[in-house]
Amino acid sequence: MLFNKARRVLAVTLAAGMAALSLTACGGASDTTADGKTRLDFYYPINVGGPLEAVVNGFVEDFEAENPDIDVTPVYSGDYNQTVAAVKAAIDGGEAPAAAVLMSAELKTMNDEGLIQPISELTDDTEWLNSFHPAFLANSTLDGKVASIPFQRSTVVQIWNKDHFKQAGLDPEVPPQTWDELVTMGKQLKEKSDTTWAVQLPSDYPNGAWIFQALTLQNGLKLDNEEGTEVKFNDPKSVEAVKFLQKLTDEGVQQPGTVAWGTLPNEFTAGNASIIWTTTGQLSNIRKNANFDFGVSILQQNEQFGTPTGGGNYYVLADASDKQKEAAVKFAKFLTDPQRQAEWTVASGYVAPSDAAWQTQTLKDYVADFPQAYVAYQQLEYAQAELSPYRRGAVEQAIADALAAAMNGTSAEDATKQGQEQIDGILRDYQ
Repeated sequence: MLFNKARRVLAVTLAAGMAALSLTACGGASDTTADGKTRLDFYYPINVGGPLEAVVNGFVEDFEAENPDIDVTPVYSGDYNQTVAAVKAAIDGGEAPAAAVLMSAELKTMNDEGLIQPISELTDDTEWLNSFHPAFLANSTLDGKVASIPFQRSTVVQIWNKDHFKQAGLDPEVPPQTWDELVTMGKQLKEKSDTTWAVQLPSDYPNGAWIFQALTLQNGLKLDNEEGTEVKFNDPKSVEAVKFLQKLTDEGVQQPGTVAWGTLPNEFTAGNASIIWTTTGQLSNIRKNANFDFGVSILQQNEQFGTPTGGGNYYVLADASDKQKEAAVKFAKFLTDPQRQAEWTVASGYVAPSDAAWQTQTLKDYVADFPQAYVAYQQLEYAQAELSPYRRGAVEQAIADALAAAMNGTSAEDATKQGQEQIDGILRDYQ
């Protein structure tokens, strides 16, 4: 049943542009199914490895069993950027979903465009709204009120191949903890292990900006202001972070040019990279596919330890009817139940966003069996909100373009200057 429903709504999404006129003419989608149930279309991205679609479908089945008056249609809609596009296409076509999981960093833009209903306006359950880790709530609020709910959240972690460390004469239990150690240990790995490249830090669009933000945080710089109207890409500390990326290539430990995000986990499990930075959402995938021992740690420090949070929040869409919004809040509470969040963490590798989830027996057993999974939660001590300016996608593209230039011969100073000019133009209307 769920497969057929997903196919139906996905087809509507793909055809939204062609169907927009006819749907508008007939007054848009009904909020009630033919058998009288509240219709709740739920768009969600799967941007990590593993059979997560089946897990979400299972959650939907359980929710519908408890709430027979609500009909949830889950829609797999690609990566985060594709999901935003799919949601907007559905809205334009008169088929607005009631809920969607979108990047937490999309909050300002989605609210500015009038596409979401802040969830604290739909429920007075402050205990639930404030039950999530402060690091994840940092970019889930507007004017101090919770506007979207942390769901599949993440941080950037360092993952290393212990076999390569042994081959290089390094302690397999001790990863690099500073920028300097990443270079010196990387050189030893490149020279003495079976790896192709010792270090791989992705820099392509869209996730390159996320990885780069980790570097700037470690260098004592938060790239954007709280209002989302300014990004300090050409700050001296940012320039220094670009120079560090260039140094990894100049020292021969990282491949020349841009390192691709999407293929990096496979490169790691194939033994072609010794140390990678990636999302915690890849842990289950890497655990399943690596045929060697690997470690997981918090990221390095330069001036300080630091990582941005990341991943998706649960949003309620503004164009949904009142009863759909009520159903969407009920579904959000269901999905963020501590036990369900624990199950999602085990299946996906995402970081359960509440302390209560980490107290469940499910996660206690999981951490006992796979202690690497707990690193991401421990790292929240050093985590800050992800880069969240207005027009985030355009800003991240400008950063990725500048990084690509820097990794292909442009000086760090010139690349960041050019990138800053682009970013200032993007944000001018918000300043």
